[in-house]
Amino acid sequence: MKIIYSTLRLLLYTFVLFGITNFSYSKTTNFNYDANNISNYFSGLVSFNNFDYINSEKFFKKINSLEETNDNYSSKLIQSLINQEKYKEAQIYAKKIEKKNLSNFESNLVLGLLEFKNKNYLKSEAYFNKLQPNIQNSLIYDILKTSLNNWLVIEKTKDLKNIQLIESLSNSNSNLKAIQKTFANCYFDTESTTIEFQKIINNNDYDFSRYHFFFANYLSKKNNITFAEKVIKEASEKYPGNLLINQLNKTFKEKEKNRNQFNCKKSEHIIAEIFYIIGNALSSTGDYKLSNFYVNLSKYLNPNFISFESLLGENFLILKKYDKAVKVYKKLGNGGSIYKWYSNKQIANILNEENKKEESVSFLTKEYNKIDANIYQTFEFANFLKNNKEYKKSIILYSNLLSAINENHNLYPKVLDRRGIAYERSDEWELAEKDLLLSLKLSPDEPYVMNYLAYSWIEKEKNINKAIKMLRKANKLKKNDGYITDSLGWALYKLKNYLQAKEYLRLAITLMPTDPVVNDHFADCLWMNGQKIQARYYWEYVLNLKSTEKDLKDKVKKKLLFGLEKI
Repeated sequence: MKIIYSTLRLLLYTFVLFGITNFSYSKTTNFNYDANNISNYFSGLVSFNNFDYINSEKFFKKINSLEETNDNYSSKLIQSLINQEKYKEAQIYAKKIEKKNLSNFESNLVLGLLEFKNKNYLKSEAYFNKLQPNIQNSLIYDILKTSLNNWLVIEKTKDLKNIQLIESLSNSNSNLKAIQKTFANCYFDTESTTIEFQKIINNNDYDFSRYHFFFANYLSKKNNITFAEKVIKEASEKYPGNLLINQLNKTFKEKEKNRNQFNCKKSEHIIAEIFYIIGNALSSTGDYKLSNFYVNLSKYLNPNFISFESLLGENFLILKKYDKAVKVYKKLGNGGSIYKWYSNKQIANILNEENKKEESVSFLTKEYNKIDANIYQTFEFANFLKNNKEYKKSIILYSNLLSAINENHNLYPKVLDRRGIAYERSDEWELAEKDLLLSLKLSPDEPYVMNYLAYSWIEKEKNINKAIKMLRKANKLKKNDGYITDSLGWALYKLKNYLQAKEYLRLAITLMPTDPVVNDHFADCLWMNGQKIQARYYWEYVLNLKSTEKDLKDKVKKKLLFGLEKI
């Protein structure tokens, strides 16, 4: 046992040593490779990769002077500090390694932003000029460097002509170029500012909904309150789920304190928004480490913009770092009543993910009863109850909503659809069918409503031909959707068209390889096509899936024993 342990320890040290020297970037190494240093470095990296910034900082700080031989060490330490909002400490450490004639991307960026914020633009320029692309920042380097340099020139010269510098961004970044051009006009308060804002918010090729806030904010600062209120009211109706817009709408309507302060006369606020856009883009590509870093730099540049927290919360939620996500959402909830409700919903969903259903339902019910809910918040709460199998409670809320709005309201068919599902799950099929049909009458091209109704007909072995026609239409509207493809395949199976059914069900398996119901359907179809060995393989797979519900498991066990002949 001791021999095995010693061998594993040697392998671990070798691995870590290779990792350390691999990140040294050809510098002469003076690092003390004793067990404690190796352990602390390795533990720091593990903690950092696990988004545990407190412990990554603690472990890295136990090692002295590793930055002299390892850029990766100083880079990760600075990121750990920034991600804890320890901006002053990050700056002090960056200065410390600068005195040793050392630097890296993060240290130059942090010091450059410090000088920029303090309006020491020549010093800031010197740091930004030292920025060099590395593996981590290669995808965003050009956007970042160009944007920083452009705003440095604009801030130093105060020359309106330098708006043209924004054009130096590549055409592949046309959206960011349009945003920065708008902010530059706002910065100089040109006559074109309103036109530029209207260009981006009316652009239907990209989601610029967020910029209704900045437009209304600009109008408010120009004391054009009536126009600002009109912009934000129309935006809140068009984008009922946008937190930034709806919170400002609350400020206008009910005088709630606005916790999103932005001034386009302050270039650091503009750079904060640029960093947020970069952070959002990095998040969409799955690079949550860098995303968090840039969002936290946004908070440094504009600490009075609470909305930045929402992206951090989303990142931690996706990563299943629930404790961290809850902390962020509690902070975000202080941004106003809209943020409070959103944050409480997210916390309730986290409780569900942690298998605390009763606590989740109790928590959100309590929070819902505290607020003067609008129709959208009631709709969201009703959906939450339905998703947690509180069908009768959700039906009451859906019915109240239908009484409060008319058929022309955009929510009306959606409420009918959700209430129909709740009725179906409550074994009240006639009421469910009535709601689903009316929902489709009002909004005839909703593929998921078609799918739910058609699949329900198939399971009840009624209207099969009508269901297939409906599913073919849904499949055209939503190509390569696993649920719809499965439903169409299952409808064909019910019509005993086993060969064609197999093709659709095979595609559904490709689209949803771990879905128990889809795998069960495919196995049934294989059996009816004479492929009994393969069918048993898929039934075994269904039994081993964690998401398979008990009723399905019981049915599959019988199929494994008897096939489909006695089922």
